[in-house]
Amino acid sequence: MACTLGVSEEKLARLGMVAATVLAALALSACGDDAASPGAAQDASNDASELDAARAEGGDDASADGGDDASADGANDAASEGGDGGAGARRGWELDETNTGLAGVGLDCASLSRYTGAEKPKAGAVIERVRITTGLDLSNGGITLDRVCIQPTSVGQGMPVVTTTDYDQCCGVAPSTVTISNSDFDGSKLSLRDAAMATAFLGVADLRNNYLHDFGSGIAIFNAGTELDATVEGNYVGRLLGYGDPATDGNHSDAFTVRDFDTSARPSRRLVVRNNRFDCDSPNATGAFFIQTYGGPIHNLTMSGNLLQGGGYQLGLNEMNGNAYGELAALDNRFSGTGYGPAYVQGGAGWGTWEENYRDDPSAPEHRGAPVSAPTP
Repeated sequence: MACTLGVSEEKLARLGMVAATVLAALALSACGDDAASPGAAQDASNDASELDAARAEGGDDASADGGDDASADGANDAASEGGDGGAGARRGWELDETNTGLAGVGLDCASLSRYTGAEKPKAGAVIERVRITTGLDLSNGGITLDRVCIQPTSVGQGMPVVTTTDYDQCCGVAPSTVTISNSDFDGSKLSLRDAAMATAFLGVADLRNNYLHDFGSGIAIFNAGTELDATVEGNYVGRLLGYGDPATDGNHSDAFTVRDFDTSARPSRRLVVRNNRFDCDSPNATGAFFIQTYGGPIHNLTMSGNLLQGGGYQLGLNEMNGNAYGELAALDNRFSGTGYGPAYVQGGAGWGTWEENYRDDPSAPEHRGAPVSAPTP
């Protein structure tokens, strides 16, 4: 396979079968989702050198000396609450780069000092108001990131920048909830190839009010374990990158994807995805919101108030590898209708609940354009 993950055969053999499953799914995301997306191979003839030159430089990449892992001074605390999705919450179609992430709390990457703490923070660590130039392993759990700029200068090919998976003891899952809020995930310091092959976040966490951009893929709920709930709310994913030919050596892009969410051990467990803007604007788009049972069953997922944009299909639902899905609800979402269209289902019974989903029409109240019918298998 032309696209690799930068993990040696020796290490992969040592990690064993679970690692192989996790890394294979990462490769699927970085190198292609062809089996799951009808007509997924799109034209991807972008000029890498021109795109690299056009991307912003982004300021003093390694000059600040930064404090310790808990270096916040507590400013903007009122803005740090993720919100509960109530009447005052912005809907996905109201989000942009000015009201999400650091800009939403009056900060930017250049204003933050450089983080000098561990790449694998201790359990319960609180990391605030710093610029992080490496990847992060949050698998110790109970970790909070708030008002940070995650702006890596290097990343293992095809690997996530931030993860809750412990690849050293593969493939452990964070034992308690990780929270990331009011932060930027910024891939602009990476080469085009490295950024396009990377996923900004992979694992299971509460993600609120973040802006993720200049990566190949945004958020992946994958290797999510069997216990923790997750809320993905108020995030804007956009400016996704394509590299190469998605049918051969290139990447495939998902703004948001779920590859497993197993509720067998805890039937009340829930994944809530609400009020986000997912724009899969990459030339190598799979889609804005891609649900696939590649890594395990997926149950108890509710998506509401999201704006789905970009190429490919805006919403894909795919059953594979003998893993089932169920108890899926799509309520009051908006679809751009670009690319191949709003939604498809491939395998399985389809959506359990499908209500009040519309084409996005900015000229209409609440952006309610033409109704979008539930896709059928």
